Amino acid sequence: MAHVSSLPGITNIQRPNQVLSNEELLHRACLSIAGGDSSTMRVLPYHLPLVAERGKGSRIWDAEDNEYIDLNMAYGPLIFGHCPTKIVERVFDQISQRGSQLGFPSEINTRVAEKIKHLFPSIQLMRFANSGTEAIASSIRLARAYTGRRKIIIFEGHYHGWSDATFHRYHAPLEELPSADFGPALPGTLGMNGAPHDLVAVRWNNLDALARCLESDPQAFAGCIMEPVMGNAGVIAPQPGFLQQVRELLHHHGSLLIFDEVITGMRIAPGGAQELFQVQPDITVVSKALGGGYPVAGFGASREIMDLIVQGTLFHGGVYSSNAVVMSAAEAVLDEILANSREIYDHLYAITNRLARGLRDILSRSGISHVVQNVGPMFSIFLTRGDVEGLCEYRDVRQHCDFDRYIQLQHQLQQSGVYFHPNQFEPMFPSTAHTTHEIDLVLDRFEEAVRCRLVA
Repeated sequence: MAHVSSLPGITNIQRPNQVLSNEELLHRACLSIAGGDSSTMRVLPYHLPLVAERGKGSRIWDAEDNEYIDLNMAYGPLIFGHCPTKIVERVFDQISQRGSQLGFPSEINTRVAEKIKHLFPSIQLMRFANSGTEAIASSIRLARAYTGRRKIIIFEGHYHGWSDATFHRYHAPLEELPSADFGPALPGTLGMNGAPHDLVAVRWNNLDALARCLESDPQAFAGCIMEPVMGNAGVIAPQPGFLQQVRELLHHHGSLLIFDEVITGMRIAPGGAQELFQVQPDITVVSKALGGGYPVAGFGASREIMDLIVQGTLFHGGVYSSNAVVMSAAEAVLDEILANSREIYDHLYAITNRLARGLRDILSRSGISHVVQNVGPMFSIFLTRGDVEGLCEYRDVRQHCDFDRYIQLQHQLQQSGVYFHPNQFEPMFPSTAHTTHEIDLVLDRFEEAVRCRLVA
């Protein structure tokens, strides 16, 4: 891999005399860690070897000291980039002066909850968890307990964590999907013992399909959980009015609307998709950007719904839930957003729109079929087989997109010092640390990659 020179002003870290390559380190990892890493998405077979050594701002360096402009940003949490000073200072102060895990209620938990409520008015009471998966599993349990119903609706291509409650085959081949517009969710992996139970998958952006699903068993559905902007089959926005119509349809049937804002919360607006689209869910889940790189999540709803937890009739716990380390990081994120939201989101939207326009122009001039879609600083490139107007649901992505050609493109960009995930389903997440100059560098390197005809 070509070495990419360091930026001016960034001091190189002293390295040992003998440095193992990325490939050698991954081989070593495989001797102790199943597959070489604790998340399969980081070590897919078509990944070029990359073992991260450190990150700062918009950049990461690998074990061979190659430098990359990082557009992945740890799959979305790093809204302020790597090692943001304000978060690091808060965390350091907490762990050095007050402790990392106190084991008792703490005021910082209350402060963080109050600030989240300020951004998300649909939340009156909330609980914290360690990951989006945990918080979503609790929200599903909450919806079932509150309504006394079993079934939950999800949408094709949406991902809601890997718990038995919701883990379905969200990237299933087209031939394995039902011929109808909805059907039982396919188990996401072996070992689920028949789960996910009572989970029905519906086509995204298809209100008629949702209506037919609800009418198929009118008293059975506790609720519907969705990514209000699809972010796990690339970025696919809801059609105009879709979220509000879904809410009305669910409430007509006595069902709850759950927004999985693990990705969208504090990413596309301070108050997430519910602020951007002006639609309030019954239950909200937040994570990723909330921690700015630290593992925290939360779920919340009205007092009436959350009273099940208050009264102890619905259990929720966790030794590390709302530990002081992640709460200090979350408070730093929230304080920055509450104080400087206009500046933050103006910048995020401006650089992402600049990237989207530039890539559309390069691909169009090169005669490469494509669709570029973004909702603010959630961004996807789709390389397609032939011209496509737009992609509105998961089946569109499966039918029209050229995954092999996208992998070729990603490999070429990674070798030139730009990193994004090689799976076309994974969006890009620019941060406030990315500058206009860096976006222009990405565009220059992208055009060079296209010129190499790897994707032509």
